[in-house]
Order: sequence, then C-alpha cells, then structure tokens
Amino acid sequence: MKHVFTLVFLLALCAGRLQLLAQTYSPIPVTGFNNDVVAESGTSATAVTSTELDLSFYLLYSQAFAITNGLSGGIVDNGTIVNGNRTYQLAPYDVNNGLYLSSGGTIVNTAATGTLALTTPAAYSKLSLLLFSTEGNSTIGLTLHFADGTSAPGGSVTVLDWFNGANAVYGGVGRIARQAAPPYLVDGLSGNNPRFYRYDISVACRDQPKSLDAVSIRYISGSGVSSRAVILALSGIVYAPVTVTASVTAATCDNADGSIAITATGGTPPLNYTWTSSPVQLQDSAANLKAGPYACTILDANGCATTYNGVVPRKTAAVLTATADKDAVCTGSAATLNVSANGPVSNYSWQPGNGSGSSFTVTPAATTSYIVSATDTLGCQVTDTVQVTVTAIPPVPVADAVTACVDSSATLRVQRPSLLETYRWYAAATGGDPLANGVTYTVPAAATGATYYLEASTGACSSDRVPVTVSRLEQVAQPVVSATQVTPNSVNFSWQAVPDATGYQVSVNGGAFITPSSGALGTSHQVTGLPLSQGVNIRVIALGGQACQHSEPGEANAKLLNQDLFIPNAFTPNNDGLNDQFRAEGNIISGQSMKIFNQWGELIFETSASGAGWDGTHKGKAQPVGVYIYVIRLKLADGSEVLKKGAVNLIR
Repeated sequence: MKHVFTLVFLLALCAGRLQLLAQTYSPIPVTGFNNDVVAESGTSATAVTSTELDLSFYLLYSQAFAITNGLSGGIVDNGTIVNGNRTYQLAPYDVNNGLYLSSGGTIVNTAATGTLALTTPAAYSKLSLLLFSTEGNSTIGLTLHFADGTSAPGGSVTVLDWFNGANAVYGGVGRIARQAAPPYLVDGLSGNNPRFYRYDISVACRDQPKSLDAVSIRYISGSGVSSRAVILALSGIVYAPVTVTASVTAATCDNADGSIAITATGGTPPLNYTWTSSPVQLQDSAANLKAGPYACTILDANGCATTYNGVVPRKTAAVLTATADKDAVCTGSAATLNVSANGPVSNYSWQPGNGSGSSFTVTPAATTSYIVSATDTLGCQVTDTVQVTVTAIPPVPVADAVTACVDSSATLRVQRPSLLETYRWYAAATGGDPLANGVTYTVPAAATGATYYLEASTGACSSDRVPVTVSRLEQVAQPVVSATQVTPNSVNFSWQAVPDATGYQVSVNGGAFITPSSGALGTSHQVTGLPLSQGVNIRVIALGGQACQHSEPGEANAKLLNQDLFIPNAFTPNNDGLNDQFRAEGNIISGQSMKIFNQWGELIFETSASGAGWDGTHKGKAQPVGVYIYVIRLKLADGSEVLKKGAVNLIR
C-alpha cells in the first residue's frame, strides 16, 4: 500500500507540475531602465550606482557586494528571482537596472513616465512586473503597445512600499545607505525587508496573438509627496493558441449513438468545454449524438474562447445519388430525374410530386428541389436532393420600325429593355447566327430596306423573335421642266406635278434655290427683268419628306426673244423651199391677221391663223408676177398690236 500511495502521489505531483509549467512566467528581456539602483562590487556604493531610492538615501546591493564589505543579505548575484511559477530576470547590476518614477518626475533622477521596450517582440497571454514603491505606496498605470501599431490598456495598480507589504514575491535582502565608503549598516533584514511585489496583467484575448512591442508606465499618484515607484523586471506567459484534434464516431441512421472526442492543446489551462449538444455536455468529449453539426466552446483560464466545429456523419448501408438530365430548364420544359445507390435499397419515393421508381419526369413551374428517399438494409431512410432550376421565358421584346435614307445606316432599339435580359438581332425569323447582341443594332446603309428579327434571352431561355422593318426612303422623281412662254424680257417655266413631292424649289442661272413664284407647291416659275441677249437656265428640285428624298434637279434652258419685226418686200413661190410664202417674221409675234390686194385693189388673200403666209395663189390659181399690197395686224408677245402696210413683189 505504501508503494501504491507513493506512485499516486508522484503522478498527482507530476500532473500539477505539468499544469504549472503550462503557465510559467518566463523572463522578458527589455530596455528602458533609467537608473542603476543595485551596488554590485567594490566598497563605494556611490561609485557603482546612480541614485538612492528614498529620503534616507537607501538602495539595494548584491550578495557579492555584501561579501566584499562584510555584510549580510544582498540580492542574488545572477539577478534571477523565482517565485512559484514566476521567474524574473533583473538587468545586469553594472548598468541601469531600474525604472525610477515619481509624480511629475519631480524627484531627483526620476521620470514621470517610462517605457520598457522588448528586445525581441513576441506574443504573450499574461505579463507580470516585478516592482516596489518607496516613501509609501504609489499608483501607476500601464499601456501595452503592439508591433502592428495598436495599443491596449494594461490597467493600474497600487504598488506597496518596500517595507512590510503583503504578498511579496521576494524579500529579506536588506538595504544600505548610498555612501562612498564603509562601514555600511544593513537595514530591514530582520523584518524580511525590503520586499519586491508583482503585478500581473492579463492580455485581452483579441490582443494575445499580436507581438508585444513595449509596455509604457506612467506614475499616477502616491501616498506622500515623496513617494516613488521602482520597476525591476518583466516576465510573461508566451501565447500558445488553442489547437484542436478530433476523433468522430458516426451515428447509425437517426440514432443518438455518435460521438466526438477532442484533444485541445495550447491556451492557458485549465481548459473548460461546453458543447452545443442537448443536453449540454461539459467534457472534452460529447457522446450520444445524433448525426449533425456540433460546436464546442473551449474557454481557457484567461477567459479566451476557441470554438471547435464538427459534424457527426450519418452511417448508412447505402448512399443515394440523384441527378437530372437537365439541371436547368425553361418554363414549360420537362426534366428527367434519376437516382442510383451504392448498395441495396428499396421503395424509392420522390417529393414533391409523389413519384416512385429510379426515374421520374417533372415539369416544374419554378425552381424546385426534389428529394428522393429509399430504405437501406440497416433500415435507414436514405435521401438525396437534386435541384432543377427554372428560368422564365422572357416576354417578346418590342422595337419600332425605322426608316433610313438610301445612303444612311439605321439604328434599331429595344423599347424598355430589362437589365436581366440579353437581346439578339437576326436576319431570319428562325435559325442562323445573331447579327449582333445588345439593346441596339445599327444596320449598314447597304442593308436597309429589309426586315430583321429580335429576341430576348434569359440564360438559355429565349422569347419568340419579333420582326422589325427598316424601310428605305427613296428619292422622289426628277421634275421634267420646259419653257412655256418666252418674251424679250421674261420666261415662264413649268413642270408636271411629281408624285409624293411635298413642294418644289428652283435655282435660276446657278443661284440659290428658292420657292417658285407660283408658291411652295406650285408647278411654274416666271423669270423676269433679264437683258435681251441673256439666256435663262432653271433647275427645279422636287422636295421629299426628308432631305435625302429630294429629287435630282430637273433642268431647262430658254433664250429671250428678239424684238425686231421683219416683213419681206419680195418672195418667190416656186416650191423650191426658199421664200415660198409671204408672211411677217419675228420672235415676238404671238398672232396676226393679214390681207393681200392686187394692183386693182381687189382682195385676193386673207388669214387670221398665227404663222400662216400667202403662197402667191388666188382661188387655187398662181397670180402673175407683180406688185401686191398687204395690210397686216400683228399681236405681239407683250399683248400689244401693230398694224403694218406695204407692197411686196411676187417673183417667179
């Protein structure tokens, strides 16, 4: 029994030791001390220190200094101070080894604030300062600074005086006055003084993974005007994130016979576990679990939580695999569902739709998930799901017919397009590749005068194609222009009305096009006030509904009439084609009446026909050579009349 007890005791001791090791505070090398407060060698305390620590000029000394000067006490020479699971390492005694602070830094050799910078930044879950106060208690505040540039409060603490304070982690080393030579009087040794204390800082869970860069310390207040604080060392527990490994046992069918066992390492022990099982389980394993997801919250001694998420699988004798010949269909289209199993099953059933068998044809009105179930040899209800996505066929799009000039392109455009739809333009009502995609389609000039087809698509679903016509605007016909009346100083031009013309414009002798004198819709134009010798050119355009429909110019030319009148004094009616008739000649003659008398005054010829002449006969008989008298009344182009009388020789 004695041996058994010893073994159990040793196991318990080792377990406790392992837990302590997991929380060990290890020394953290820092810089930033502003005074040497430990006398370490020789016989002169002033020679090896930089300041005293209180109003009595006391300071600390090492064991080596004590031996040299025949003293008792002294701080360990290696500067390593151990208390339970905390180990602190003082800075070397021959350099600055204490951060000496006072209110406003008013005490000689002190500062109001100081910063201990880590020689090697690292992540910590807890920190601990080794410190004490002199001339009464002091209150200090701390701020943690991280390598990522963030900071966090480290709290505030009242630091006890180095004499007679409670919960000291190190003490009974004595103190001496700072003087130049022996003899030295050791003070406080019998009362276990002076005393060092600790201040533990729990790093916030969110900051523990960050590398700590420095700890800044500010003096807040003291119990007396001469109170001051001394910080000697920094230790910490290195941050170790909680990592989890899991062993999972599947649950059979829908039975609660599954389990999850986890092994968690890291964090600050002890670790506490809380599972989302029902009822809640509080160990590192959870039993009697049905298939499904579970989570375990692992809380360490610092209150930092880590969540493990796991799934207890469902153990069956077979697994179903459901598929569809079409994963996506358009509204009104069918899909065939199929299922296979990797083991014996029976009684296939499909929902929704109450289908049965290994194949099931469906025509869903909307996107639907179909569940197929069967029973395996373990009696488990095994299922799988297949989804058929339904895309609505978009409505037939609308695009207006357009017109285009012969030499111009035309742009077709979808009315009220939807951002959810794609639009395609085709040259045919069915089949063929699209000419273009998009809300608009620009038809080249050469391809106008045709019908195109538009469809809307959503995914693979397309509407019916709708025809869109591009009408080509043709030019109206060219006017045919002629000079209908010419005078010595004016010309009247006219033309036939052109079908589909909306009006006319004229240009005279290369001038600007203007409205005809007969009006915008008139079919004639008078040119007046021109010199006798000038010819007249006119160009007439028939206007269309658009500029591109205007006709090519129709042209006509005219020459103004000469005002001279000519009545010959002889003619030769011998049918030789020359001077066979007697008449008045002139461009300005518009009409006439003519009488011919013989030498006895007898009227032998009379006419009122315009342009008619006497051929030298009377009642069909050729008249003899001789002189004849004429009386001619002429009507001129300007409407006036002229009476001409005279004699003419008939020559044969």
